[in-house]
Amino acid sequence: MTKPAPKPPVTKPAPKPGKPANRPGRPNKPENRPGNGVALPPAQRPTVPQRPGRPDKPANRPEKPGKPRPPMTKPAPKPPGVGDRPGRPVKPGKPGDRPGKPGGRPDKPGIGDRPDRPGNWPVKPGDRPGRPGDRPGIGDRPTKPVIPPPPGRPSRPQRPQWDERWNGRDQKFTTVNKNWYVDNRTTINRFEVNRANEWKSVRYHWQGRDWRKHWGGPEYRRWRHDVWGYRGNRCRQIWQRTAHFHYHNHFFNRHWWGTCWWHRRPVVYHHYSPWWWWRPLTWGSVGYFWGSSIQSQPVIYDPGTTVVYQGDTIYINGNAAGNADDYRRETIALANPELDEIPVPTPPEEVSEADVKPDQPQGDWLPVGVWALTQQEQGDATMFFQMSIDKEGIVAGAYKNVMTGDEQPIVGRLDFESQRIAWHVGEVTTTVYETGLSQLENDVASVFVHFGETQTQTWLMVRMPSPEMPPGTVKLPDVPKE
Repeated sequence: MTKPAPKPPVTKPAPKPGKPANRPGRPNKPENRPGNGVALPPAQRPTVPQRPGRPDKPANRPEKPGKPRPPMTKPAPKPPGVGDRPGRPVKPGKPGDRPGKPGGRPDKPGIGDRPDRPGNWPVKPGDRPGRPGDRPGIGDRPTKPVIPPPPGRPSRPQRPQWDERWNGRDQKFTTVNKNWYVDNRTTINRFEVNRANEWKSVRYHWQGRDWRKHWGGPEYRRWRHDVWGYRGNRCRQIWQRTAHFHYHNHFFNRHWWGTCWWHRRPVVYHHYSPWWWWRPLTWGSVGYFWGSSIQSQPVIYDPGTTVVYQGDTIYINGNAAGNADDYRRETIALANPELDEIPVPTPPEEVSEADVKPDQPQGDWLPVGVWALTQQEQGDATMFFQMSIDKEGIVAGAYKNVMTGDEQPIVGRLDFESQRIAWHVGEVTTTVYETGLSQLENDVASVFVHFGETQTQTWLMVRMPSPEMPPGTVKLPDVPKE
């Protein structure tokens, strides 16, 4: 490796004439710089003088002229006494105790030794009349006065205690409810997560298509199958949310019916199950109870799918069935039969419980169960129906609102030819509920709610379980997808 040739020396140009070579006031540069072989003497820093020391502070501050400063002495520690704060001196010019109060407070009297407190208070003027000086002991208190019921309504006694046979069923029902929830918890949780999307799909097809043109086709069948799948999940959700309330022991049982306010007289039904009114409808019992008065085959009347309101027309099974307002007026008339008094459904008196068969109902009334009324899309159940039908087709039952406590009778009628059932609640005769009789055979049923003659909504009714019919697999109509 060859080193490069040294650079030629740089020659400064000659100074211009009339200009000094060096600037004034600046010494000439040394010929040799440090490091060129010339040793320089070591540089020494100048000695820094030490700072003068600070004088010591006097132990005591000097006294101000004309005003000597008294020496500060701490007060001797004083043991804390009753009512005195420890270590707090008494300010000059002020007494140690407040005026009007003694220096020391007397000891508190013990329990039962308070002064001027005799064992029994003397009767003073102005005391409440009839109130003794001593409070009565537990179990000796005077009887609490009974608040009179509203006019025309008897008071409702406390919840009854069933006998041993019915208590056993009730306890078993609680266990079955818990096991059912464990088995269906995954399905219910999945539905609650996906509910909004499922409803959106069902609702889109509901309003976005003219189903009278697609009646009976593959697309319609798939849609109706999805609708009933959604309704079945809503049924499971309502069962899960109402299980812990034990409604079967609070209303619509034999004790509740025996004392309802529109009953002519209190009645005690000892010979029958407390939950006779909760029994579901079976189609086998329909033929046995009404015989030839009704068709042997059920008529499919499903509000919202097979029966649809569109504009001014109502369509049944894809065919126009008349003007919508005229059909509502006909339904309102069906729900308001002319009766002399409010009917009360009662179990048969001459038949014992052991002789009763599910498909062979006895007596004058056929119970069709207890139903929770709720919206299709979402929401909890706060309104409940109990319905029964007599041999003439008169519908009777009761309505209960668990939020307001309102209780009202139900009156309506069954049309044997079309198998439509319609009813109203209390004195509100223009708000009418309508569904098909065969719908009440399932655990969930769609129902039309007619608000007068111009507006109709589709709601759901969910059958409530009871100790005689605990929850299980949700019973739905057979709706094939293809």
